[in-house]
Amino acid sequence: MKEYKPGDIRNFAIVGHASSGKTMLSEAMLEAAGVINRMGSIAAGSTVSDYHDNEQHRQISVSASLMHLEWLGKKFNILDCPGYADFISEGLGALRVGDFALIAIHANHGVGVGTDAVWKYATEDGIPKMIVLNAFDKEETDFEKTLAQIREHFGERVFPMTIPVNPGPGFNQVLDVPRNEIITYATDKSGKFTAAKATGEWAERVEDLHKQLIELIAESDDALMEKFFDKGGLSEEEWRAGIHTAIQKQVFTPLFVTSAENNIGVARLMDIIAKYGSSPVDRAKVKGVDGDGNPIEVSLDDPDPVLYIFKTMSEAQFGELSFFRIYAGAVKFGSELYNTDRRSTEKIGQIYLLNGKTRTSVPSLSAGDIGAVVKLKDTHTGNTLCSPRRLVSLPKVDYPKPNIHASLRSAVKGEEDKIASGLAALHHEDPTFLYMVDSELRQTIVSAQGELHLEVIAERLRKRYNVHVDLIEPRVRYRETIKTKGDSKYPPQKTDRRCRTIRRSLDAHRTQAAGYGPGVPSVPCGPKCGSRLRAVSGKGRHEGLRGRYPRRLPGGRCEGRFLRRQDASGGFQRYRLSDCRILCLQRIFHGGAANAARADPHGGNPHSGRLHGQSDGGSFQPAREDPGDGHGWRLPTHQGARAGKGTLPLLEHPPLTHWWPRRTRRRIQPLRRNAPRS
Repeated sequence: MKEYKPGDIRNFAIVGHASSGKTMLSEAMLEAAGVINRMGSIAAGSTVSDYHDNEQHRQISVSASLMHLEWLGKKFNILDCPGYADFISEGLGALRVGDFALIAIHANHGVGVGTDAVWKYATEDGIPKMIVLNAFDKEETDFEKTLAQIREHFGERVFPMTIPVNPGPGFNQVLDVPRNEIITYATDKSGKFTAAKATGEWAERVEDLHKQLIELIAESDDALMEKFFDKGGLSEEEWRAGIHTAIQKQVFTPLFVTSAENNIGVARLMDIIAKYGSSPVDRAKVKGVDGDGNPIEVSLDDPDPVLYIFKTMSEAQFGELSFFRIYAGAVKFGSELYNTDRRSTEKIGQIYLLNGKTRTSVPSLSAGDIGAVVKLKDTHTGNTLCSPRRLVSLPKVDYPKPNIHASLRSAVKGEEDKIASGLAALHHEDPTFLYMVDSELRQTIVSAQGELHLEVIAERLRKRYNVHVDLIEPRVRYRETIKTKGDSKYPPQKTDRRCRTIRRSLDAHRTQAAGYGPGVPSVPCGPKCGSRLRAVSGKGRHEGLRGRYPRRLPGGRCEGRFLRRQDASGGFQRYRLSDCRILCLQRIFHGGAANAARADPHGGNPHSGRLHGQSDGGSFQPAREDPGDGHGWRLPTHQGARAGKGTLPLLEHPPLTHWWPRRTRRRIQPLRRNAPRS
């Protein structure tokens, strides 16, 4: 296999709005270069790039395809990207590794939403742009009107390098501005052409456009500008040498007219790309970070290899395929590289050059080239592979967030594990697809860029992992609240098993320490107790007994952090309770004769069982109801609570009597200072 220097490589992504002719444009390039004998068609599903079943069935591109060819001694690495916004991740990855963007626009449809989007993304990535105005073999095409629309969107610096001579059915001639000639193409889709000098009105028009082109080229360089003013123009060698610089600086954006289905105008487009297009040398240095997070630059001349994985996909009978671009060094079969994102070592297996599903094995690839490798064990889209001697991480692509959601329903029981592993693998291939198991809705929620994206993901899941799933509408996360004030009294209960009561107390302490605000724990008391609580409308946190909220409140039954209500069908729905507070207003204890005998009437005994704020009548009254700290009311704190673990509310030092289980005493002991041991 021939090795190419970085200056002889042209990496570019064909992007644009849907149905603008991107796939057929890449097909025409392959046919013109002799890679394929005859052009395929989208209707027949015979194109090189759209080889997946869902692409042939839907007759649209779903994933980016990598192709390569040689033209005028230069290697073209072509990335044909989908036009639908549902699959924007494919285009974003291709633009990251491309050296320029070839933006396709349909002559009848004009600039679309997808055209504006890819122009924006290419500008953010800092790469030059070229425009292909396609499908001039269709009826009712208007070059001047479409050119005016393009300039309205992208500026007056859009300059036509070719102009259609006979647009419409039978279109086969273009006016070539750099060569001052009329190019006539063969109608057999071979891409071959003949050139002749422009005459008549076409000669006048091309002469005027040629002068404008030279002026634009002179603006790109100060030395050329001086020569232009001194001599009144530039020689052919001078302006041809300046086209590349002018394109790189985006002094003007070249525009070409084509008919990709008939292979008209494509050959001259490839000539301009080979002679004046961007190469890896034009961006020889890229920014990254080292192993310590310090910014560094990666250069093409660095000996240590640096790769960026911009796409991963799973092929039937082939395994996982990882697409990469080399930013430094060279990659060989069997070499070991370090994944700085996953912190693992990968051994490079077989390296391939791709033309759709056709794969050509190569022993190595050099800096600036694009290829694919199989069976990397722990490498995903956006990861960086580098030499273990020099750790480097390249910036990742910033993918848009999903904007549509659906629920995944399994039609067959026992396939949960296969579905989970399939969703994880599909997410690694397509970062714009997300999934989660919603514990509140009890559904598996999948999120994507659009309905078509969701359908393609579900179809891949069914075919690749042999599962039976359907997409349904997800449930709604309703919230319930209490609109009116209400009082409730918790009925007295027996406290024979005080171990359980104490554990509730400790749970409330942990709840406060975790940041949920102060809770009102259960307190060990006599055989009978009662609590009076009130629900308050308005925003706030739940403040009350953990797991022991009032059973009857306006609007339904309150249990923990949920409000349970009965719907029209007679079942129960569980929704989170929000925008309300539950306050403990009073707590009454019936301690019994044994506890009353041990109590200190003067309140001086710290182990008397008396609570802060407890009156002689045995009822608990909080000091104040709203201190303004957002918690509703302030609770007394235990001075011996450990730092950083919150404060222990309410409890001072209750007596540890013989009827408390020994296990409970050991659990409570660290939380109470100077508590007596039984």
